[in-house]
Amino acid sequence: DTLTHLPDIASVESLFTAVAASLSPGGVFAATFRDYASTTLQGSDRFILVRADEQRILTCFLEYSDKTVHVHDVLHDRIGGMWKQRVSSYPKLRLALESVARSLAARGLVVRREAGLGGMVRVVAQR
Repeated sequence: DTLTHLPDIASVESLFTAVAASLSPGGVFAATFRDYASTTLQGSDRFILVRADEQRILTCFLEYSDKTVHVHDVLHDRIGGMWKQRVSSYPKLRLALESVARSLAARGLVVRREAGLGGMVRVVAQR
């Protein structure tokens, strides 16, 4: 999910240019990320249970803007029989699988789109 943590689209495009320039024939670039651009979750759907077990619950809440989604992580850890809460937040880029695939293909790479785990998408580009 690294692509969505880059600061802006120009950084993503710069990375793709560097990837295309550095791949040898047959070389592969793969990226898995959450497609925040194709669908904007509404209401309570913006709360996502990321992971849960007897000792830890991680939930995130999404706030959308035009180019980013602000992710608020709420982590509950059971420590000594008590629940402790930690909260963090950060912006992520709203990248669509199709735009990522088009950008890589425009650089001469053969691109496959795949479903990833847990609502993620994967793009695999080969020289």
